[in-house]
Amino acid sequence: MLAEAEILERLQELGLRVTQPRRLIVRSVLSQNGPFSAEELLSQLHQSTSPPGRATVFRTLDLLVEIGVLDRVHHPSGLHRYVLAGVDHHHHVVCSQCGAVADFNGCNVEELIAAAVSQTGFQINGHWLELFGICATCQQASAPTRSPAGLP
Repeated sequence: MLAEAEILERLQELGLRVTQPRRLIVRSVLSQNGPFSAEELLSQLHQSTSPPGRATVFRTLDLLVEIGVLDRVHHPSGLHRYVLAGVDHHHHVVCSQCGAVADFNGCNVEELIAAAVSQTGFQINGHWLELFGICATCQQASAPTRSPAGLP
């Protein structure tokens, strides 16, 4: 995981200003312990003495995704959540009930990419894969309870 100073340095290398609101947002992002939404981050930031504006938060989140600090995780409902980007190539499994996100490694899409190149003539430079399902916790919570000896 990148340190705050490395992220701010990367922003400077791109010719972007490292403002106090950006510093606060980066610090807050790095303190997250799992997936978070922009709204959750905004709520946390509004507890600070001089919180950044809503647009600044959204633009900074987009920027952090663009430079590889964050991954944007999509949810079937259309809402986005964010997670700190891993150092290795990985994908996400997203619970369509509670929004939990789990990383998984492995990506055997070489045949699919070769077929896409062959059929379209595109030069493929990346891909994005997220799987949606129901996590073990939600499965267990929605499982019917059985009474002893088949009693209702």
